[in-house]
Order: sequence, then C-alpha cells, then structure tokens
Amino acid sequence: MIQKIRPRFKALTVALAGSICLASCGSMKDQDQVHVTVIEDSDPVIKPVGIDLNYASATARAAIAKGLVGFDEEGRGVPALAARWIVTDDGLSYIFRLNEAKWDDGRQITSDRIERLLRQRVRELRSSRLGPDLEAIEEIVSMTGQVIEIQLKSPRPNFLQLMAQPEMGLFRAGNGAGPMSELDNGKLYKLGIFNYAPSENVEGDGEQQRDQITSDPRQITMRSERAAMALARYTSGHTNLVLNGHFHHLPLVDEAGISSNDLRLDPVAGLFGLQFIKTDGFWSLPQNRAILTMAIDRPALLTSFPKVTAWQSRLKIIPDALNVSGINARPNWADMTMTERQQYAREHVRRWEALEGQVAPLTIALPDATGADILFLRIQSDLRRAGLDARQVALGEEADIRLIDEIAPYDSAQWFLSRLTCSQTPVCLNDADDIIAQANAEVNLQTKARLFAEAEVQLVRHYGFIPLAVPVRWSIIKPAARGFAVNQRGWHPLNFLVGIPIS
Repeated sequence: MIQKIRPRFKALTVALAGSICLASCGSMKDQDQVHVTVIEDSDPVIKPVGIDLNYASATARAAIAKGLVGFDEEGRGVPALAARWIVTDDGLSYIFRLNEAKWDDGRQITSDRIERLLRQRVRELRSSRLGPDLEAIEEIVSMTGQVIEIQLKSPRPNFLQLMAQPEMGLFRAGNGAGPMSELDNGKLYKLGIFNYAPSENVEGDGEQQRDQITSDPRQITMRSERAAMALARYTSGHTNLVLNGHFHHLPLVDEAGISSNDLRLDPVAGLFGLQFIKTDGFWSLPQNRAILTMAIDRPALLTSFPKVTAWQSRLKIIPDALNVSGINARPNWADMTMTERQQYAREHVRRWEALEGQVAPLTIALPDATGADILFLRIQSDLRRAGLDARQVALGEEADIRLIDEIAPYDSAQWFLSRLTCSQTPVCLNDADDIIAQANAEVNLQTKARLFAEAEVQLVRHYGFIPLAVPVRWSIIKPAARGFAVNQRGWHPLNFLVGIPIS
C-alpha cells in the first residue's frame, strides 16, 4: 500500500515548497477581507449559471442570487427573498410574503416576476439532482404584488430545504438580488457588498457609483483549485478557508501538517458506496452481489483514515433518522460476525467457480487520489479473502461499479431512493421504482414513509448499490474565524464570513 500511494505525496511536497512564490493574495489580517479556496477535482471554473453546478459555482450563485429561502451558516433555512411564510395544515400549500427588495439593477422585486422566474427555473432543473422533488410542485401563483403561493401535489416536509438550495437562487436578465454582488468573475472570483444601481445612497454617475460600492471593505475572493494547491495556499497563509474536502483528499491533510483544530468535519448525510453500472456473469445475480457487501470489513476500511475518528459505516440506504418503525431494511446477514461473513463468502465463491469457472476481477471506478487508492486496496484485500479480486480504474472508464459520494441536499427518503431508480442507473429494480412512484403520489405522510421504507428493503436486497459509510466533507479554517459553522448540510455561505446577513 505505501509503495503505491507515496508518489502522490511528492506532488503535495512540491506544491508546498513552491507556495512561498504565490503572490496572488497578500497577507490576511482584516476580517472584512476573506480569501476562500474551493477544492474541485475536475473543472475549476466558477460559473454561477446553469443547472449542474460544481461546489464553487453553487457557492457563488448562493452569494449573488437569493431564492425565496436560504441557508444560514449553521445550515438552517432562513428568510431570503421571502420575509416570512405559512404552510397550510395539509402541507400542500406554501404561501410566501416577499421582502421589499430590488434586483442589482435597481428594479423592484415583485411576485409576478418571481412567479415567472420560478416557473422557468423549475423547468430548467427537472433533469438536475433536484428534479425528483421538484416534480411535487403543482402550481406557482402570484397572489398580490408581494405574495406568492406554491402548491404541491403531495406533502413534502423538506420543501423549505429544497427551496433553499443554491440552484433555486434567481436571476432576472442576469441580475441577482444579493446578499453579495459579483465584482470580478475571472479566475480569481471577487464578491462585494450587495448594492443595486442606481442607488439613492450613492452619488455620481454609474462609474463613480461602482467605485464607491466596490470600496466597501467587506469583500471575498474565491478561487477553485485541486486539493494539493488549496492546502499549499492555506499553509502558506494565502487563503483563510478551504472548502469541499472529500475523503480521498484526507491523506494530503496529514502530509501538509494541518492542525486538527483547523480541520472541520460536517455531520452530513448522503450516499457513500459502490454502485453497480454493469453486471455480467457472477455479478448478474443479487445473491452474488451480496458477497461483495458481506466481504467488506467496513470498520477496518474507515480506520484507514485516522483524521475521521467518528466516520460511521452504513449497511442500508436511508439514514437511521428517517427509519420507519416496524420495517427493518438491514440485510439479513447483518448480525453475522466478520469472520462468519468471510467464511460464507469464500464457500459461496468456491461453489460458483466449481460449476461456472473463475470469476473475473471486479473493476471499480474511483477518483484519481491517494484516499481512493487506500479505499481500493482495502476492498481488494477483503475480496481476496473471499476468493475474488478487483482492479481499479479511473472515474469515467468502463467499470463494473463506481464510487458514489454525494451529500443529501435535504432530509428526504425520496432523494436517497430516487438516486437508485432506473432513470438514474442501469442496474436497477422496476418493482422498487413502482413503489417509489406510489410514495411520491401519496398524500398521507405516514403511508408515504412506509412505502419508501418498503422500497428501501427491496433495493437493499437487490444489491445494486453497496452502502459503505456516510459521506465525509471537511473544511479548513482557523478556530476563531467568524461566520463559519459545521452543519449537516455541508454548506457554508460566503456572506456570513464577512458579517453580511442574507436579507
């Protein structure tokens, strides 16, 4: 294992050695000037428009384009464009009263305009990660100049969390409504205090107004980079905050010598496991796919990442907090010891190969990162104890299974299950899809929850998705920094870092 992962550390060492040459940011002592680096493994572009936003782009959108509701620094839903709201007793209607507010071009925000923009945005997002829950919207109605109603087909207790997602932030003709304004959208993305123009509080022509607005000391610069450079910037004092760290970046944190006091872990929920995308031969049968989930020693796997001492393993799909009393979705082998599971797996594979021939190595698509190498080697070792083998490939290459590492955007059993439906993955179960569709249409919340739990039982026993643990998301920031808090959403709005409220 050490021989395989050590070369990756050399890249970080080089980055750290060169960090003294970073001159894009100065020394950072003013709390009103915050420098943020977002870790992105692929496209580093910060572009807050569109549908499939990376973390950096979503962070930028939330800063410059409010929705009806937003998140505060602790992940709680708070008023944004809407000043307040009420929910009808049946949970089918949300009525929002808008704040007195303007777009950044000075035009008044009205319910008529919000209705049109929301309708358009919901249509755009149908194919996005939010699509399944957005299908619950029946109608969007402007009631008066400052009141808008959203009617649902069936109750969604998590609906306000859905409306607070950064994708639900609204632009009108390219203009947002704060809480911050985009000052520069180059490689170094710059944000300042929101102010619309023309403003009664700012004198002079347009250029003079802009100069006065941008002179406000409350500013944030944000860039998007790979993990090694993000850590280099932090250790050399060129960035205040690093966001969007995943499990596979954790070995770099160790090598960079980051203090455990600076490492913040969000208690997020979501999907972290192996999803079958192709099933041939041995892996075409659920009882054979069960061998994979039985063979993996989850506690030993998770202890390979010592920075995350509280990392929790997972045997089922939906978090325990959303469990339905009386329905147990845990696999029927869950009470077996690890030794018993490995012995059962070896005997099962031996019988299969005696009749069908040797099983080809399982190909696993993983990120190109040190932590992913550690994960693979652990899984490969466990499979070899069961008489099987595995081969690692990059994400995007042809594989039998791929790693799924996603945060649930809201507390919804429907989100967890919809990610495993036939519209999302080629290895699926039509019967479970039918139950999920029934649950989506159900008005009674207890019946809805029970149907979701029944669908989970079927999906767990289908073994198209192999849960491993809860996802890991981490940030790096000094303990005394303001406006930052770990939270179950894994979401960290920029405006609170410089003391700007969302509305």
